[in-house]
Amino acid sequence: MITMQENPFAPRQYGELIKVTDRVYLFRNIVNSSIILGDNGVAVIDTQVNQMMGKRLLKAVRSITGKPILYAINTHYHWDHTNGNIIFREEGATVVAREMTKDFMVNRAPRQEDFLRSRGFTLGDPPFLPQQTFAHETELDLGNQPLHLVHLGKAETDDATAIRIPAEGCIVSGDTVMTGSFPIFGQPVMNEGLMANHDWINTIQELRTYNPEHVLPGHGPLAHDAEIDLLIKIESYFLTEVRKRVEQGMSLAELLSDMEANMPKWIRDISEVWGTPRYAILRVYRGLIDDPEPGWQHFKPSAIPSADANVLCQRTQELTEFVSYKETADEVAEGDDLGLAITILKAATDKFSNLPEAWTEYANLLTQASRTVSSVLEKGDYFFEAKNALNTALEIDADFAPAHLLLGSNYIFSAFRNGDDPTSGMESIYKALVGGIEGTELAQAYFSIGLAHRTNGDEKLAREAFAQAIAVDPSFMPAQLANMA
Repeated sequence: MITMQENPFAPRQYGELIKVTDRVYLFRNIVNSSIILGDNGVAVIDTQVNQMMGKRLLKAVRSITGKPILYAINTHYHWDHTNGNIIFREEGATVVAREMTKDFMVNRAPRQEDFLRSRGFTLGDPPFLPQQTFAHETELDLGNQPLHLVHLGKAETDDATAIRIPAEGCIVSGDTVMTGSFPIFGQPVMNEGLMANHDWINTIQELRTYNPEHVLPGHGPLAHDAEIDLLIKIESYFLTEVRKRVEQGMSLAELLSDMEANMPKWIRDISEVWGTPRYAILRVYRGLIDDPEPGWQHFKPSAIPSADANVLCQRTQELTEFVSYKETADEVAEGDDLGLAITILKAATDKFSNLPEAWTEYANLLTQASRTVSSVLEKGDYFFEAKNALNTALEIDADFAPAHLLLGSNYIFSAFRNGDDPTSGMESIYKALVGGIEGTELAQAYFSIGLAHRTNGDEKLAREAFAQAIAVDPSFMPAQLANMA
């Protein structure tokens, strides 16, 4: 059987339950949650990125114990750690966080929501707010299992809470500590995160004074001395190098170009899941400059490549029909110049602005190009632009089946990747089917339906849909791969 590493459409394991001690578990996912057991009940720390993942986390808790879930604790206000709150509230848990966290979940949420939506995330309703709050520190007891909730200092967010579990030798750090891939140093749009005053490093050093045997991070595997040392080394590098260039008077564009061209290999070799070196540079720069409107990052270079205007003109000056733009873009893309191919199709949307095919093909190429980047946040540049293009196509022709097909396929693959609810994507696929599609497009529709069922854990319906896709187009490789898994 082909594994998930070899096959992007194989069944996913949404979350891995790791036993840290007899009474402490780490639920490893793209975002981590922690489960703490006591004599009287359970605490869940951070409730996952969406409600569907929250339900999977609840199922993991119930695989360990049937004791009541007494508390759901939020380490900070970010959506990816709070979106499952309602799932545990409905189980009877009291949602607990700092007063500042509750405040930020209301007052910083709009900016954070704008940022995440601009990265292509579907967020749903705002997370359920904490019911029990504290100012700086507090104690909870699960029954012979005391928990010490404390603000050790500013880190990725200003409201960072750590949860000490002294009887187990563990600390749950939230996003104060991240391991296994390039860290998220704070959203560039917010005036918090990796600041030039070394607050975050000081907070990590404060955490270390407790000499924890295990640190359960907000993202990535368990942290010990080596992982924490690397995090501090990365932070120190960006704090030093960005400041040096700001003091030299470089503009942000010059600074980015210089640092990215001279990035040391030890940083380039770190895998990217969420954070990226570019986001690190933007975050540190944001904290160094004076700004009349604190909190906003005014310059976020898109991850989408582009092409020189003169080169674009040379390739398109004799093109008169959309089909010739598409053929030229396909030819250029086959030559691995995605920036030029994307720019050609973007130009086509300007020239043929009332043609839904132009907007849909532009979105399709953006979707394909997104596979060349690894960071979820950088992929978001592509997904957001593609979604806007597809919405434009559907404004022109509300029944344009290829646009519904691509919109639904993109949504379902995102849900499959993130463990989210694929229902909205399915609705778009069914609109495409009603609109009339055939051949490879019909195979794509059946394949997407199968992937939605696989996301929901229904392998029988998934394989039936994959078989339908193969029957329509035996050469359709995604369905073949999905059916082999």
